[in-house]
Amino acid sequence: MKFSTVRTKVAASVGAIVLTAFGGVMTASPAQAADPGYRCTNWKTTSTGWTADCRVTRGQARAMVECHDGTSHYGRWMGRGNWKFGMSCGKSRMGAYDVEWKP
Repeated sequence: MKFSTVRTKVAASVGAIVLTAFGGVMTASPAQAADPGYRCTNWKTTSTGWTADCRVTRGQARAMVECHDGTSHYGRWMGRGNWKFGMSCGKSRMGAYDVEWKP
């Protein structure tokens, strides 16, 4: 199984096994590409998951993770505010992870 390379950006809300993560950038103009509407700091990763402190300034963001067992997990879309993002693959090793954003 091949995993795509993804920038490390994260936001989280808690799920059963999975903490939430945000990633990716969907843009409609070059101005949005320069400022996706979120910033994350204090990134921490392990072999099975990740966390970060994120601030969403506009639009919505969510966390995501791809796991070596073939599953992908997505967090809840979060609006403006400060959020602890992150996600876990449980007992499986983590592959790609990212923060998804939409205007």
